[in-house]
Amino acid sequence: MTLNPRKYFIRDMVNKPTPFDVWLQGTIEQNVGNDILIISDTFGRAKITKCETADGVIDKASLQKGKYCCILGTAVSTKGLPEVQACKFVDLSSQPDMKEAWEYEVRESNLLFEGKIKTLV
Repeated sequence: MTLNPRKYFIRDMVNKPTPFDVWLQGTIEQNVGNDILIISDTFGRAKITKCETADGVIDKASLQKGKYCCILGTAVSTKGLPEVQACKFVDLSSQPDMKEAWEYEVRESNLLFEGKIKTLV
């Protein structure tokens, strides 16, 4: 499966037509069953499914509450609590700078997509 994810704050996914590829970062709030997480960023919460089959998940310890993580996947529902089917999971807990930089990364990415800034190539 090939993804072309865009960086999102969770709130910006709500009520968008699906499916679309996403790159989210957030803290695991809850582990529901064996294969579902609830994560949150500064602006909202999302349900992450298919966690156990996502690349990067080594074992259930990877999916523990309180860990800061990156999720690449496909948004399949955006009504109410957005739902994302995970394809890739990265534990970023050991890299606190990643959490601090996320808001700036998403804002910069949106400016790039809107054509308000250009990349230097």
